[in-house]
Amino acid sequence: MPTLKCDVKNCSYNECNYCSLDYIHVGKEGATNKEATCCESFNEGEYVASNCAKEPEEVVQIKCSATQCVYNANEECRAEYVPISSTSTACCACEDTLCEAFISK
Repeated sequence: MPTLKCDVKNCSYNECNYCSLDYIHVGKEGATNKEATCCESFNEGEYVASNCAKEPEEVVQIKCSATQCVYNANEECRAEYVPISSTSTACCACEDTLCEAFISK
């Protein structure tokens, strides 16, 4: 499973730049570049750095609908490292996020 690093500060699942979920869904079937991908698991919420008391998982399962990515194997991500980032400072929807690991086939 990939190591996930999340730089989306206002996602409610972001804990110390890691995801507190056991798995995430990277979306956008038919995406041909990283800008066309998004984190379908994004949930807008307050990010408070002082809330980093628990140990989030660095390694998570990633379901991926971006079938044109070289790391996609039967809708599972096979990349070793997956950075998720935001396209703006204030994400409001999954479309404001993207998967930096995407490489087109």
